Amino acid sequence: MRKLALLILTIIVTACSQYYEDVDNTIPAYDNKIINSKDNAVSGSLLVKLKAYTTEYQVEATDVEIASSPLFPTNNASEEELHSEAIYRWWILTFDENSDVEALAGIIAKDSRVEYVEYNSQMECIGSDSEVANIDVVTTRSSGKKELPFNDPLLAEQWHYCNDGYTYNGDDASLDTNHIEGADINLFSAWKYSTGDPRIVVAVLDGGVQYNHEDLAANMWVNEKEFTGTQGEDDDNNGFVDDIYGYNFCDNNAEITFDDHGTHVAGTIAAVNGNGIGVAGVAGGSGNGDGCRIMTCQIYDEDGNSAKTENIARAIKYAADNGAVIMNNSWAYSKGSYVSDEKFAKNYSVLIDAINYFEREASYNGLITGGIAIFAAGNDGYGTPSYPGAYYNNICVTSFAPNFTGSSFSNYGAGANICAPGGEIGAWYDKICSTSTNNRYEYMYGTSMAAPHVAGCAALALSYALELGKSFTREEFKSILLTSVHDIDQYQTERQGAFNHVTGEYETVNIEYLKGKLGAGYIDAHLLLMQIEGTPFIFCSSSKEDLISLDAYFGDGSEKLTYTSVEISDTDMNELGITTKPSFENGKLKIHCTKRGAARIKVTAIIGGNSVGGGDNMGGMEVTREFELVVRHSAAGNGGWL
Repeated sequence: MRKLALLILTIIVTACSQYYEDVDNTIPAYDNKIINSKDNAVSGSLLVKLKAYTTEYQVEATDVEIASSPLFPTNNASEEELHSEAIYRWWILTFDENSDVEALAGIIAKDSRVEYVEYNSQMECIGSDSEVANIDVVTTRSSGKKELPFNDPLLAEQWHYCNDGYTYNGDDASLDTNHIEGADINLFSAWKYSTGDPRIVVAVLDGGVQYNHEDLAANMWVNEKEFTGTQGEDDDNNGFVDDIYGYNFCDNNAEITFDDHGTHVAGTIAAVNGNGIGVAGVAGGSGNGDGCRIMTCQIYDEDGNSAKTENIARAIKYAADNGAVIMNNSWAYSKGSYVSDEKFAKNYSVLIDAINYFEREASYNGLITGGIAIFAAGNDGYGTPSYPGAYYNNICVTSFAPNFTGSSFSNYGAGANICAPGGEIGAWYDKICSTSTNNRYEYMYGTSMAAPHVAGCAALALSYALELGKSFTREEFKSILLTSVHDIDQYQTERQGAFNHVTGEYETVNIEYLKGKLGAGYIDAHLLLMQIEGTPFIFCSSSKEDLISLDAYFGDGSEKLTYTSVEISDTDMNELGITTKPSFENGKLKIHCTKRGAARIKVTAIIGGNSVGGGDNMGGMEVTREFELVVRHSAAGNGGWL
């Protein structure tokens, strides 16, 4: 009998051991339906996923009074969707905050109707430090050497769009060794082709965006049925009353409470361009009402509180159902909560169901099938990006400073996909300039500042695709987005005057450990638009005369061809500092640019002879190829492009 008991105990221990290998060991062992830890759980509520859709669900076998309701509105869902979409099987249970939430989770998990029980966790806001722009933004400000495409007074100070190596402060422009020419998203060249399109909507899951900000109001998403409808009624039957500019998921009403962080993020994506006020947005239009639109999905208040699982999940589905095709996220599980995609996927959280829903259902007919979810990597200076951003199916954004070095605060490592300007700790002019509440402007730093650069570039690219009549699957567009980058690893040698999270001091830090860990490279908006268009690039330097082989475009025998013309406009020649028209020497394109920028160039060659055929002679055929000539400060090998 003793041997039998010992055998049973061994089997139990072995089974438990196997269980703890497969599941986070903070999960209560008594029932594997409970999918997360009670750590950081919100009192007075639980989330439950049922095995099948139902219109009614009441908790039994407990003396605690529990109210239950579907987590997501079902107003506009078809009968087929209600039964096929996993998201409609989630319910939220509410009860007295003094109740034992762990004991209730155990009781509910024993219900045969229940598939999973999830603690309603408090998420971490990926916050930022800031400095108020103490300036009169109404006056015209100096642009120094920089030629500005719009009249927004603070545009010169947005180094993250076009970095010329100078810092700008009012009427003063000075060369700054910590600002390196080209450490930006190359936005001015991209703006030649697209500045945005109001049909592209970006959902900002953050603090509430000041929708009436002088530099944002014209580019806010507006729910027209609610705007022109009856106050207090759900005029569009989407389950949310009076949601004109978005929704406050913290307080479960349409009264958006303005937040500096969310408003700053929104400004980077689509502050109004060309209005003579404040800053410019990546996809903010040309000043003619043609910027991309911002939908505010408030998931936490101005103090960074209330970012609960329930709020975020509902906000994600709301964005998908109401027209957003891009979602910018500045929230995450706390650092180290998950260390692998497998463990994250096994969570089966409502957030996974919500994100999957967005990435599948948030689409624009004829343009893209599926939504693009973009996440900040986190500001812990940690060797693992925060989840959900780190999950392989999401776009995770790290941050770099105005000298190309990875920002000292940025998380990095496996799971990071792409890098964008997020600024640096220290001087205000090293931070990101954008909108803030009360019609102000602030300089902030953080991966929360980097992510909206990528979201804005994605919005700009989809705007251009609309203009060109192009269409993409979600995976096709993601591939284009993540390959429109330049090599950033070459700059990860040392960071001077940087804040060291370990020592707490400002010092010179060896940052070679960042190589290969900031993502594929740093994003280039111009390159992205050219990939959308399908136009190849010719790269050259602004520091020397270039002889460029065209083998990649006319075949390996390009140097033996007869070239009949090179076309480039006088305006483009002047913009690139070209004083002698491009020509051919020994079968290579000879060109000398002295200014950074981009221009369109056409090259015509004869294929099949030294002269064009026809008439009395035999000859070849003229073939013309169009290229985008891209000039950076230096270009060696592949020019730093990937």
